[in-house]
Amino acid sequence: MFQVFKEFRFEAAHTLIDPNDRDNRYSRLHGHSFRARVTVEGEPNDHGWVVDLGELERRLGAIRERLDHRFLNEINGLGLPTLENICAYIWREIAADVPGLSEVAVYRDSCGEGCVYRGG
Repeated sequence: MFQVFKEFRFEAAHTLIDPNDRDNRYSRLHGHSFRARVTVEGEPNDHGWVVDLGELERRLGAIRERLDHRFLNEINGLGLPTLENICAYIWREIAADVPGLSEVAVYRDSCGEGCVYRGG
């Protein structure tokens, strides 16, 4: 079994409003540089690859366009833009078109933070 991954980056702003904590620094508008990694798992086909990386890149380009330089709180279907919800959103948006999808990870490298989602 092989795992093949493709990464993309996006810049975005968000707030994480906690109505019970008005002094919460995360409730102020702020932004991050995000890195997302999508992993596909399987056995190589007759061409010798698990996934056509060019096709995967095209599909990820569409989701990147929806996230890059956006205010994440305004994206329909995302919910509160936590790392967890961003991972799950990417998964939901591509799962039907990416056979063998096994993992979506989103990182904020400058913060040393990230999240991995394996569906479900």
